[in-house]
Amino acid sequence: MPDNQRNTLAGTTVTLYRNHCGLFWRIVIPVAVIAIILEISMFYQVVTQLENDKANIDIGVPTANVNTISGIHPTVTGVIANKKSSGVSWQFFLIPSFHSTDDKGVTWKWDLNFRSIDYSALILLLLTLCPLSLAVERLSGSSQISEVVETSTPPTAREMWRYTGRKALMVLGAALLFLLIKDVPGYLYVLVLWLIPSLTNMLFMGLTITLIIAFQTYCLVTLSLYNPCLILESNSIIGIFRRSHALIRGARLRFFGIYLLTGWIASVITSVLLGVTLLVFSVFIPDLAQVREALPPLKFLSLFIGGDIEIVLPQLLSVPATVAILIVKGLIATLLVPIWAILTTLLYLERVRVKPDPIKEAV
Repeated sequence: MPDNQRNTLAGTTVTLYRNHCGLFWRIVIPVAVIAIILEISMFYQVVTQLENDKANIDIGVPTANVNTISGIHPTVTGVIANKKSSGVSWQFFLIPSFHSTDDKGVTWKWDLNFRSIDYSALILLLLTLCPLSLAVERLSGSSQISEVVETSTPPTAREMWRYTGRKALMVLGAALLFLLIKDVPGYLYVLVLWLIPSLTNMLFMGLTITLIIAFQTYCLVTLSLYNPCLILESNSIIGIFRRSHALIRGARLRFFGIYLLTGWIASVITSVLLGVTLLVFSVFIPDLAQVREALPPLKFLSLFIGGDIEIVLPQLLSVPATVAILIVKGLIATLLVPIWAILTTLLYLERVRVKPDPIKEAV
């Protein structure tokens, strides 16, 4: 992609987000609140299950794993051995992954984190992509694509959700179908291992996982425009995926590069914001004092290049502290989702040969 085209895409994305962040957040917040509440409920549901398992089979004491990518999740003592270890492994596309665990159980990791799909309750944020895409299309001045009648007034969150609501079943069905298509190889892999246990060996597993990652990456790129295709065109639920596939044909490598860079930037933003949050909380929450020891200046700076710090605490945090970390994680996701919607909608408009008008300033 030429530099001027790349700069235009990046600049337009930043300008749209900056000028209309209030609108985008108002669109996302209702779903985000529900997703965060479910995330908190699921956390304690897993804790309860771990406590029940401990009483029955003695699996270890339930505790919490805090890290600068996923925030916090339940685990049990003994998951990370308290001994020093370090190494490097090679991932898909020959990308190295470095890790190092010290004798206190603190793990530092670096890899190229695509952060494709978060399978926590925050996955519900996928449902906001359609109203966000509709808002981006209206704001970019290309409403001849949309069925929405253009007016002189700026779009509102209520208007975007009202129009999306007319396609509610299709929006929900498309999201579920997208996840199903992407994960089909994984389901088949589990089925094969269940039917033929003798195939459980490192070579077969490594090759299979590589193929699964390759297929998932292909789906994430090729089907990435299904949301704007759904909300901005009249198409069937199968037709939107065919349309996305057709629009990206001939430009997959370019789309892959854009998405990989965007995913890495999102990963860095998440790591830095969660790292700062954990450091601030550690000043007021004694149980998080270990975070300050795990994030000296050099390791904290590594978060700006995609590093990840992971700590297994000796015990569960208090409910207020756990809830606060989960809320921050949800808010970070809420801030990032509009970026993906803006980017994919602009790419969609570009591929259908629509020239957006100069970006309107926020009112």
